[in-house]
Amino acid sequence: MLEVSYASVMGSLMYVMVCTRPDIAQAVGVISRYMSNPKKEHWRAVKWIMRYLKGSSDMALYYRGTDVQLLGYVDPNFAADVDSRRSTTNYVFTLGSRAVSLVSRLQKRVALLMTEAEYVVAT
Repeated sequence: MLEVSYASVMGSLMYVMVCTRPDIAQAVGVISRYMSNPKKEHWRAVKWIMRYLKGSSDMALYYRGTDVQLLGYVDPNFAADVDSRRSTTNYVFTLGSRAVSLVSRLQKRVALLMTEAEYVVAT
């Protein structure tokens, strides 16, 4: 923690996430919110992501056959962020049976009902 800055580690994780590993997008998005004042538990989360990357480095996406259909799924997570109580919008697009694009972001407003969070996602 003393030798490497939190911002430098986050930059490296974001580069890996964007270029080759969309599966870590949710975790990187959550821990990147604490770049201005990281605590010990945030460093533990960074270590967890690094261990996950090391343990899954031999995995890859393979496409074959003619059953390659692009599908998109959307899911709101009502008041999921414990810090701001905002809902999270999650998107995943699959090509065949494999995820090719993942998005998870906080909604810009606080939804008071699950229906409102779903409406925000739909619009």
